[in-house]
Amino acid sequence: MKKFIQNIINFFGYKIMKVKTTDTTDLDSLTKSLITKSNPIIFDVGANKGESIQRYKKIFQSPIIHSFEPNIEGMNVLKKKYVNDKDLYLNNVAVGDKKGNLEFNINASSGHSSFKNLIPNTTWLKKRSNSLKIDDKNYTKKKVNTEIITLDEYVKEKNISNIDILKIDTQGFEDKVLLGAQNLLKNNIIKLIQLELIFSEIYEKPLQIYDVEKTLVPNNYKLFGISNSGNLITNYLFQSDLIYISNDTYENFKSISPYLNN
Repeated sequence: MKKFIQNIINFFGYKIMKVKTTDTTDLDSLTKSLITKSNPIIFDVGANKGESIQRYKKIFQSPIIHSFEPNIEGMNVLKKKYVNDKDLYLNNVAVGDKKGNLEFNINASSGHSSFKNLIPNTTWLKKRSNSLKIDDKNYTKKKVNTEIITLDEYVKEKNISNIDILKIDTQGFEDKVLLGAQNLLKNNIIKLIQLELIFSEIYEKPLQIYDVEKTLVPNNYKLFGISNSGNLITNYLFQSDLIYISNDTYENFKSISPYLNN
């Protein structure tokens, strides 16, 4: 029966293929194997409503998390939910390449809010708007003047000497976050970086891997894992999470890895 169905589909010029995908939970396993502390220091840039906070609390026993979220609605959710959490530091600011202020687009789904404007009439925008039963022209609800800080300044002010994990999910602003962490990267203060890159044309001027690697690679950070594959033909939303690690983290991994330790 399976062969019969396949022959019919082939007759019309189509082909059934089984595609193996990698779930982002695989990156959780990578993270845990690379960062073995029970209480790592984690910077959560683009906290939204706490999805990554929950994730890291599952991976680690007692993480110390510094979260950054410019959208006041999301920040209020976090403050209410984690009011008694002494190991969570909430910062209602954005993170970028330099200190200042910039207009931030508050979108209908808070996780899609960004400093970058949405590209009109995309499949992604139409699908998201339809799911919320709104006109795609109203997907961006308002623009808010937003404070921006840099990670270099924050770490210096808080006297933090080590960051085990830096997670960046800023809807196209990832390169700017890294540019504002030049001193941290130069001195390999950050051990593991996980960031999301959206390759589809959803926001203006979508980032490429080069846009982050031109900052990371000269500072001896190495690409260690990618969450999933895709392409611009079959995926109207083509995005991946990438993990980069510092040189000393990689050397430590090599010393214990059965695959690289000769």
